[in-house]
Amino acid sequence: MAARVTERSTPTNSSPGSSICTRRRYFFIINRQSGNYGKWLVQMRVGEFLTTEGITGEVHYLVGTDMLKERLSQACREGYRDFVVVGGDGSVSLVASLLRGRDCRIGIVPVGTSNTLAQVLGIPLGARRSLELLLAPDHTRAADGLDIGGRLHFLNVSAGLSSLSVSDLRTLEKSYLKVFAYVLAVIRSMRKAKIRRFTVTLDGETTTLDAAELFVDNVGVLGSPRYRTSNSEIDDGSAEVWFLRKGTPPELGNALLDLVLLRKKRLSIQFIARATTVSIDCAEKIPVQADGDIIGHTPVDITVTRGVARFIVPEGRGGGAPPIPPDNT
Repeated sequence: MAARVTERSTPTNSSPGSSICTRRRYFFIINRQSGNYGKWLVQMRVGEFLTTEGITGEVHYLVGTDMLKERLSQACREGYRDFVVVGGDGSVSLVASLLRGRDCRIGIVPVGTSNTLAQVLGIPLGARRSLELLLAPDHTRAADGLDIGGRLHFLNVSAGLSSLSVSDLRTLEKSYLKVFAYVLAVIRSMRKAKIRRFTVTLDGETTTLDAAELFVDNVGVLGSPRYRTSNSEIDDGSAEVWFLRKGTPPELGNALLDLVLLRKKRLSIQFIARATTVSIDCAEKIPVQADGDIIGHTPVDITVTRGVARFIVPEGRGGGAPPIPPDNT
């Protein structure tokens, strides 16, 4: 479903130093099911943006993947190069996957539940300020993606307690409780937490380990940039792999403190290695989550694809976050 917005003429007295001195075209992809879509007056804000002098564009409401794929291909043929995703992390990864290999830039209006990718890139949360970013001078950041069967994910992939929690996540809870819904899902999934035998292959080297959680980290944060999980950056060409030995309440409590306190000697989060290709299998078939959504079951093959997408970011956000203390390895 799409709506075309006609361009308003650019004033003849536009100066070279003004924020808009040339006409810009934006193709919007809006997920109306996103967690904060109604709360942040998204439809009104996008409408205001598209009536800005010198701006033209089209709006496509996300209904199904096949329809979106066809419409994005058509938009590229029509000359669109700037695509704006109005949604959460899952919506962004879907659009980036469908635009893969094309000469384009992706803007984000983060109105999902956690919006971790937008936070990592320094994009303001909320509709108004993130739309204002699109009017600023052009700055982009190339991002690595975790490729699983041709679909890109930008944050993390895991199997174990976290994926079992995501599989227990209820849509209604997610809509009303936001990030607290994930906490509730973890509590519910504690009964399923146990040590499992994993087989992990990192850049061709295979090892086995017993763990409650296996985590492939592409951005080095969990939920918010305040909580550093590793030294991974979204543009460093590799991912860090770590695990939790147990899924008991004390172990999870220590893992939380590892994140919050940035402990130099970590008590629960155990680093394995940094890699560009990761294969995970488990002695029993368990769910696999990526960026907060269940994508299948073990086994899973992951490839870090460097610079696979370009995102519109604020000035000065081309680099990474400060490192955390070394892991206890």
